[in-house]
Amino acid sequence: MTELSDLPLVQELANVRLNNLDALPEDSGVYLIADDANRVYYIGQAIQLKSCLFTSNLSNIKAVNASKICYLDCNETELNEIEADYIAFYNPPLNAGIPIDQIAKSSVTTELTPEQQIERYLEISTLIKELEQEKETLKENIVTFAAEYKQERGENLIYKGVTILASERKIWEYSDTVKELEEKLKQLKKQEQKTGLAKVAKVSVYPTVKGTLKF
Repeated sequence: MTELSDLPLVQELANVRLNNLDALPEDSGVYLIADDANRVYYIGQAIQLKSCLFTSNLSNIKAVNASKICYLDCNETELNEIEADYIAFYNPPLNAGIPIDQIAKSSVTTELTPEQQIERYLEISTLIKELEQEKETLKENIVTFAAEYKQERGENLIYKGVTILASERKIWEYSDTVKELEEKLKQLKKQEQKTGLAKVAKVSVYPTVKGTLKF
């Protein structure tokens, strides 16, 4: 691979969070340290990615907005060439010797094109949906674990200074009388909106996404 067109972009690379370096492979490869907007701050290479980055001082990296390490597994003979291609394309400020205090820590959206902002919005929306689904599964397991812990030991579960309780929230089923009143109230609200008796207190604008994203 001698041209950047043959290389994946930073958003297409495998990546790990800066606080999860243990997930890095021990393979040889080129790594790109970037933020969540896929702005690249530094590019390097390593014979063993995991060992190299574990022993590196990342304090400078953490001083900017960098949040992840993206990497490309490749043969040792390709390291110099691929690293040079990536550096030439992204021109990372830390590779260029720009001091940390001169690297802008601006909002992740200020430097993105409209297309990049749309892609990032869709990426975040998908991620939130996946995380919510995972959270629901974990919630059931943790509630069970916390309840059993309290029953067996007579004290609440404490993990890393956080108290975890098996709390209950009741969902009520109301009488037909209440349901009828709720329906009447709903219709009354609609009527006041149509007649102008109800006043708009605030307008929230948000994108509505329909269809399936095509790559």
